[in-house]
Amino acid sequence: MKGSVKIVKITKKKVIYSLLVLLTSIGVIWFSYHTYEKQYYRQFSQYSGKAKIDDYEMIADGSGVIAHWKSVPPEEDQKKKEYGGSLNLKRIQVGAHHILRSNIKLKDSPYYYEERPSKDEYWTLSLYKIEGKKLKEEKEIDLYKIVEDFDSNYIPTELGAIYSSNGRELAALQIRSIKDPTIRKMMFLDLETHKLEQNDHLAEKVYEKYPLVRFNVNLDKDQSSLEYLHLSDGSFSIDPKDLSKTQFKKSSKAYRLLKQKDTKVMILNPQNSANRYSRGLSVFELFMKKSVNLYHDVTIPSELSRDGQTHTTQTKEEFDQYYDVEKARKAYHEID
Repeated sequence: MKGSVKIVKITKKKVIYSLLVLLTSIGVIWFSYHTYEKQYYRQFSQYSGKAKIDDYEMIADGSGVIAHWKSVPPEEDQKKKEYGGSLNLKRIQVGAHHILRSNIKLKDSPYYYEERPSKDEYWTLSLYKIEGKKLKEEKEIDLYKIVEDFDSNYIPTELGAIYSSNGRELAALQIRSIKDPTIRKMMFLDLETHKLEQNDHLAEKVYEKYPLVRFNVNLDKDQSSLEYLHLSDGSFSIDPKDLSKTQFKKSSKAYRLLKQKDTKVMILNPQNSANRYSRGLSVFELFMKKSVNLYHDVTIPSELSRDGQTHTTQTKEEFDQYYDVEKARKAYHEID
C-alpha cells in the first residue's frame, strides 16, 4: 500500500514537472516568435499595405467619388500597427478616368534603393478605371517589374501625379540607374497599356509653374467640413463629426460611407486638367452648407481669360463667362 502511494506521488511530481517544462517551452517559443515578428515588421520603414475599394458612390454628376478602402489582408496591417513603423504615406493619385493607390512594403524610401528589393518587399499599384459612373478594378501593377521590363538597369524611385496628354492619362514616374544613382529619368506610365514611355514635352512641364485661378474664400468651421480647398491633393477625408455641415442626407449611401474609417473623397481630375476648378468646386460644395459661395472673389489671371484680361468673379455664372477652358488646356499642356 505504501509503495502504491509512493508511486502515485512520484507520478504526480513527474506530471507537474512535465507540465512546467511544457509551459516553459511554450513560453520560450511564444517569446521567440513574438521577437521575430517584431523584428520582421519593424524593418519595413515604408508601409501602406494593400487595399481595395469595396464600396463607393459617385457624386457631383461624376466629378467625384466617395470610396471606402478595405485592407487586403487586414492581419498584416494590424501587425504593422502593433510593432510600429511608417504608415502615413501619400497613397492615392486620381485622374478623370483612373484611380491609383500605391501599395508599399519597403525597408527604406524607394528614393534610396540602389538595387531591387528583397522578395518580401513590394511596390505595386491598385488600379481602377472609371467607366461612366462605375469603377472597374484592373490588374495590380508591379512597379519594379514594369521598370525592369522597360530597362533592367533602372528601378522606380518616385511616383507622381496623373497627367492628361492628348486624351490619354499618364502617371509620372521617376526612375534611377542601378549602376549610377546620379542618373535619373522622368518617365510616364500609360494607364491603358501599363507601359512606360518617355514624353519629353510633358516631362518639361511637370515642374513648370502654371497660371492658376486664385480662390480667396475663407472657410468657416461652423459652415464647412473642410479647412481648405484640396485643389491639388486629389483626395481628402473628413471627420464624421462634421457630417452635419455637409449636404448629404443621413439616409444616403454617401453619408453612410463617410461615417466609416478609411473612406476617401476623390476629385476625378488629372493634375493638369483645365476643368479642375469647376469639377473640384462642384465636389467641395457638397461638403459645406448651401449658403457658402466658393466663387466669391475668385481671380482669373489674364492667361486663362477669354479676353486676355484679369477678372475677379463673384458667382459661378461670372466664372464660366470669363474662364477660357481651351486656353487653359493649352496652358496646362493637356493638348499640344
